[in-house]
Amino acid sequence: MTNEPKLIPKISYKGVFIFLIILFAGVYLIPILLNFLGLPKSVSYFLAAGISSSIALILILTKIDAKKGDEVYFKKRIIISIIVGFTTSALMTFVFGGDVID
Repeated sequence: MTNEPKLIPKISYKGVFIFLIILFAGVYLIPILLNFLGLPKSVSYFLAAGISSSIALILILTKIDAKKGDEVYFKKRIIISIIVGFTTSALMTFVFGGDVID
């Protein structure tokens, strides 16, 4: 087996812990700011979860769990992080949160 860099590296426990800390802090703090702008509660939670999970995934995939030689995947990892962050945020907020099913 060769040590070629992968698009998605193996995520460590430290990466998962940091992801959860950033996600919980973002979902707690960002909706407060978005509610002052007059956005509905569900939209502010969607944006908060999407922004915080995207930032956390970018940090983990490019800084914490990345290895030397992974620089070729830097832009692809950022795009994947944003897509995965906002997709899971939409699923959690609108589908599993009950806003679409009502």
